[in-house]
Amino acid sequence: LIEVKNSHKSSVPSDWVMISSTKAVSRFHPPFITESSRRLNQLREQLVLVCSAEWMDFLDHFSEHYHPVSKAIGHLATVDCLFSLAQVAKQGDYCRPTVQDNPREIIIKNGRHPVIDVLLGEQDQYVPNTTSLSGDGERVMIITGPNMGGKSSYIKQVALITVMAQIGSYVPAEEATIGVVDGIFTR
Repeated sequence: LIEVKNSHKSSVPSDWVMISSTKAVSRFHPPFITESSRRLNQLREQLVLVCSAEWMDFLDHFSEHYHPVSKAIGHLATVDCLFSLAQVAKQGDYCRPTVQDNPREIIIKNGRHPVIDVLLGEQDQYVPNTTSLSGDGERVMIITGPNMGGKSSYIKQVALITVMAQIGSYVPAEEATIGVVDGIFTR
């Protein structure tokens, strides 16, 4: 926009288009801007159409190779997951758990919540917990305490350590002996 004081409005060429005005000034578009703006809008519409056509062409060509690419992505995701678990285990002082055929046993010595442990970092504010559950001994735990006392964190810690052991990962604990588990239930 070109802004002109209303006192000089008479010197504006007649082919300029007035867009807006106030008490003090008027704003105009010269013909070049009007034409260029119209052309720019046409080009934008054309760009959207060409991009859409090219995207559909890409999808058509990609669909021919979808299954091999999908398989490769799946393998890369598995390698990424295993690498991430190995890297976290190396950095976090994790132990190799013993997974036994006895499904009625979860023994974790000085276990830590894997996420909270990382979030607190070097502050050493997280207190490790020991868990001992077995079919022949203590089978159930009732956890009580005040709000924000760590009850849910403890339950999730035991569940995460159990799942991590099941998939073959190292776990955040001094020692861990865990039986094969087919479900985790909390109330």
